[in-house]
Amino acid sequence: MKSLLITNIVLLLFFLVTSCEENFSPKSEYKEKYVLYCIINIDSSKQTAALLKSYDVDGFDPYSNTESSFVSDADIRIIQKDQVFFMRDTSAMIDGVSRYSSPISFYYLDNFSSSSNDSIEIIAFLPSGKKLYGTAKAPETIEFDKASDKILPPEESDLFSFFWNGPVSSRWYLPKLTFYYSKDGITHEKEIPVTYELKNGIWTPLYPSITNSNYVNFAVAALDSAFLEISRNDPNKSSYKIYGAMLSLLVFDENLSNYYSTTNGFLDDFTLILDEVDYTNIVGGLGIFGVYRQQQTGVIFDEEYIKSFGYTPGLK
Repeated sequence: MKSLLITNIVLLLFFLVTSCEENFSPKSEYKEKYVLYCIINIDSSKQTAALLKSYDVDGFDPYSNTESSFVSDADIRIIQKDQVFFMRDTSAMIDGVSRYSSPISFYYLDNFSSSSNDSIEIIAFLPSGKKLYGTAKAPETIEFDKASDKILPPEESDLFSFFWNGPVSSRWYLPKLTFYYSKDGITHEKEIPVTYELKNGIWTPLYPSITNSNYVNFAVAALDSAFLEISRNDPNKSSYKIYGAMLSLLVFDENLSNYYSTTNGFLDDFTLILDEVDYTNIVGGLGIFGVYRQQQTGVIFDEEYIKSFGYTPGLK
């Protein structure tokens, strides 16, 4: 028995030593893959898409690559019912977006239209004969609940809120609240944060983040600060005319919601990521094809609240 135990230990040590002697490489065997990204704004006639392919580099630094991996001359179509839209490739210089010095290439169309929530398809025929394919469905139209505040700020409350009736947990939304004012005949807009947070001794605005809830809360103190900021160091307060505000809500479809939930939605302050999740809904390759829509609701400001800052009500 003792002899068998010693033999097993020797064999184990042998395998450990020989496995450690093998060369380790952080790179796996290169396999060419194609990536298609297209996010449809259902409310716009202009749409864009990116078609790329994977690349290999000498060494281990992916940023050593200096050539764009854009795939040109592909036939990309967006289809809804009997409507077919053909995308064209183009390029543009966009500062601060790409690490390449050359213009960024992409596909686009400027005559897109959609009048329903039916499924939308994207098909990309590559010059090599390969085909990439994806489907998506426009998110449902949501309605804002009557419980939402309509006159700001509300009486005897430190918060004001907006509610909507869309699906929760499985769908994601991005709210943004903006108010409008004019100075010397020029109209301006100012985004309102949900609150302010003290960071390194400086009060910093925090704006709404993407959420899978069906409401968003704003602090009245944050609204006060936004109002004060527009005329800072300007004694002529009455020259500022204050109009209403608009809550804009981006509503993401199932594909975009699943993508965000898979890559970010589970994270909290105690989560450690050991590997990055690859999420795709593109058949024949990698990438994301999704749809979002924008919905809005308006609010007005109490006139006495406007005058308390020395401003002039712009809605009469």
